[in-house]
Order: sequence, then structure tokens, then C-alpha cells
Amino acid sequence: MKRRRSLTIENKILMAVVGICVLSVLCFGFLMLREGYQNKLTQERDKGEELLAYVSWDIRQFGDDVGQDAILEGCAALENSGLVILDGQGARLLGTEQGTALVDEGSILADRSDNHFGWRLCYTLDPAEFQNSLVEEQKYAILATIALLIVTIQVGVFVSYGISEPVRRLAAACAAIGERPQEAAPELIPTDVGSAETRQLADAFGRMLEELRRYNTALAEQKALNESIVENLPLGVVAYGADGQVLCVNDRASTMLADEDFSAAGQTLRLVLERHLTQGSVPLQAIRLENGQGDMRVYQIGVWRLRRGGPETEPGTLCTIDDVTYDKIMEEKVGESEKLAYIGKLAAMLAHEIRNPLAGIRASIQVVGRGLERERDRTLCTSVIKEVDRINELIEGLLNLSRKRESHKAMVELRPLLGEVAMLYSKLAGNHGVTMRTAAEPGLAVYADEAEMKQVLVNLVSNGLKAVGQGGHIELRAESGPAGVLLSVTDDGAGMDGEKLCSVEKGIASGGTGRYGLAIVSRLLEQNGGEMKIRSSPGGGTRIEMRFHRADTGEKETL
Repeated sequence: MKRRRSLTIENKILMAVVGICVLSVLCFGFLMLREGYQNKLTQERDKGEELLAYVSWDIRQFGDDVGQDAILEGCAALENSGLVILDGQGARLLGTEQGTALVDEGSILADRSDNHFGWRLCYTLDPAEFQNSLVEEQKYAILATIALLIVTIQVGVFVSYGISEPVRRLAAACAAIGERPQEAAPELIPTDVGSAETRQLADAFGRMLEELRRYNTALAEQKALNESIVENLPLGVVAYGADGQVLCVNDRASTMLADEDFSAAGQTLRLVLERHLTQGSVPLQAIRLENGQGDMRVYQIGVWRLRRGGPETEPGTLCTIDDVTYDKIMEEKVGESEKLAYIGKLAAMLAHEIRNPLAGIRASIQVVGRGLERERDRTLCTSVIKEVDRINELIEGLLNLSRKRESHKAMVELRPLLGEVAMLYSKLAGNHGVTMRTAAEPGLAVYADEAEMKQVLVNLVSNGLKAVGQGGHIELRAESGPAGVLLSVTDDGAGMDGEKLCSVEKGIASGGTGRYGLAIVSRLLEQNGGEMKIRSSPGGGTRIEMRFHRADTGEKETL
């Protein structure tokens, strides 16, 4: 669709003035030409009638004496191309073919038949020749009309410019202000604009601009304040229009929505938020996202109806995004601590109640075993004693879980520690056909309690020996990474599927039966600034990863 171009005030005034002047000149020129045309036509008609009257007189006076041929020769001698003589049957006696054609067309100025020869006398007029003759006679009048028309147009231009110049300057100033209203100032309005009425209009515009400038200043200050408030909120803020387009987003929300490393069911935070907006639902629970390294982010989403303008305006949506990861972690840790505290008290109570009867049972079995003669009976007693010792070890684990020992932290070098644990289990591993390997960077250390770190490794290696079969492998590795130190114990045993792994992790958190060793490991790591992550797959073995803060900072890093 083509855009219609609007006329300026100068053009409008010019068109009106020039139109009136041109119309007047054209009317004057038309009247002059018409008058000349009428006069010339009258002259030609009078000339024709006079000629025909002369011919008719000749016929009356001399026709009978000289005859028709002599009359026709006399008329031919006049050499007038407009004279045409026809007989009673309409045959041409005198005149040109063009003249005869003009008679047939009716282009006759004079016509007489009052002669005793019965001739028809016609005086014709050639329109083309007549017009050329008229133009030749009226050429000075036409030139005068054209000159007058040019002068009239020039006068119209000057008149329209003089009238529209003040208004044009005011209009140009208003257009400049419309393009940059924030720079509006009364100084932009011209004051030397001619008449008093135009100056009054300019003064009114100046006062309006002063009001506009004050309003723009207040509006800019309010806008800057609102933007500062939104940017400094401890929340991410996103405003959506009714069509789903983003109207406003602060830096905190931009950072959260741009993070594609964390997702839930393959959807990033941005996709999750857009899905809820599309469905018109409000997420009541916090959204938990994870990355490939097992780290998590937890966001609490708030949704409010956003109205802009009047009630008839379609509402938008205002969303707030609160990163509650730290709160969630603290909440989980408080819950785990409460569970562990309760389990510890229960374990201590049960351990004390069970150990005394177990000691009596073991002593009794030993006494009975000495008096037995059959090898089978002595073997049975030895098996019972081993089972009692195993139960005692479980009880000792319960007691360790319930005890709170003061940690003595220092810089613990990992390479000697791994070698010591490997040497401690080397004989037992050899008896089971298991190969143990260690790998650690020289000088790599963590800030922890050495005894507790040794207990962590002992428990994990013990679990690994139970998981692998003949010819299996267990590896203890320590390496540095961007987040600090990564300590791992890996075996190539049967591994665990997702359901079993989830059950183990829940057992660690709750201290479930059969998982006290890992529960102790988790608690000791927490006391020494580390966190544990279990990675396992069916047939792929199990890898226990323990991450620690950098040794030179002494501060825990969030994973």
C-alpha cells in the first residue's frame, strides 16, 4: 500500500492562489479568443454574402446577353476558393473539389439561389484554414495571455511564501520536537514570525514545551528509579505481554534464563517457564535442575497477573525467579542432621544393650568349643564366633555413627595416605585375587582430619572388596580440578542399576540398615568439607567420588 504524501502549508496556499489567478487569466484569454473568433467569422460571412450578391447581380444584368459560360469565366477570374456554383441538379459548375466537399459537409457561410439560371451559389469556409488564420491574427493576444499567466504564477508563489513562512517555521520546529521530545526546549520555537497572531501561537508553543520538558524530566527520573529497583532486586524479574513477548527482564533473570547447563527432563529453566506460561499454570513446587556433573539449582517461581493501561487492555504476566538452591541444601542438611542425630541416639542405646549379651554368648561358645572333640562341632563353634564378631562390628559401626569426635584438621597429603590404605589391604586383596592400584599427583593435599580420612578410605575399600570378584580391580585416585581436589575409589564389580543406586542414596541419607558404612563416610566427609557422589551402572562397576575445596583456601566450595 502506497503512502499518501501530505501537502505542506506552502503548497496548499500556493495551489489556492495560483489556481485563482490561473483561472482568471484563462477566462480572460478564452473571452479574447472567443471574441476574435466571432468577429472573424462575421467578417467571413459578410464577405461571402457580398460576393454572392455580386454574382447574382451579374447574372441578372448580363446573364441573358453574355450567356452562362461568360458568367462562369467572370466568377473564376475572382480567384476565390470559397465560391462554389452548382446547377439545378447539384452538379458543380465552378469551384474546387474541396469546396464541393465542404458544401456536402454543410460548412457554408452564405447560400443563394435567386437567379434565373437556377444555379445555387455557395460560399464555403475551410475550418483548418480558418483556424490557422485566426491563430495568426490572435498570436499576440495568446502570447500576452501566456505572459500574464507566468506573472500570475510568480506572484502567487511570492504571496504563498510570505503567508506560509512563519507557519512553516513553527511546523518545522514542532516536527523536530516530535522526533526528539526528550530534547524539547522553548528555545526551539522561533519568535520572529511576523504577525502578532503568529507570535501568540509561538508563545503558546513555548509554554507547552516548557511543561513538556518538566514532564519529561520527572518521567525520566521515575523511569530510572524503577529500573534501578528492578535491577537491584534479589530476584529475577521477567514481564511478558499478552502475546508472550518479553516486555522487561532484569540482569539476574537474564543470567538465570541463559544458563543451559542445568535442566530438568531435558528442559532448561527458560523452557520450563515458557511451558507454564503457555499452559496457564503456576508451579507450586520449587523447580529442581541438574547438570551432567550432578550439581543442582533450585528455583522458586512466582507468577502474577500484569495489567497495563485500562481494564479493557489484555493482561500480561509478571514472573519472579528466586534462586533457593542454598536454602534447599541447608534444609536438606538440617533434615539429614536431625535424622542422623536420632539414629545416633537409637544406635547408641541399642549398641549398649546388645554388646553385653553378645560378649557373654561369645565367651560361652569359646568355653564350649574347647571341650568338643569332633572337628565338625569345633568348626561350627568357630563359625558362630565369627558371626558374633561380625555382629559386634556392626554394633561398633552404630556406636561410631552416634559419637561426635573432635576433628584435628591439618594439611593431609593424599599420596602417602592412599599408599598406606592400599598397603593395609594388600594382603587381604591378594587373598581374594583382587588387584589394588593408587594414583595421586605429588604434593596434592586437602585440609582435613587424617584419621577420619583414613577411616573413609578404609570403609570404601572394604565395600569394594566385597563387590568385586576374583581377578577384580580397585583403584584409589587423587587429582586436582577447577573446583578443588577430586578423590575417588573405583571398582569393577557388578555395579548397580538406577533403582538400587537411588535406594543406596536414600539409605545414606536416612542411615538405613546395611548402609552404615556409607552413612559414616558421608558424615565424615561433611565434617571435613567434602561431598560424596556415587556413580554406578549394571556391569560397569562403581565409582565413589569425593570432592574437596582447594587446600590453599580452607573454605568450602559449593558444588
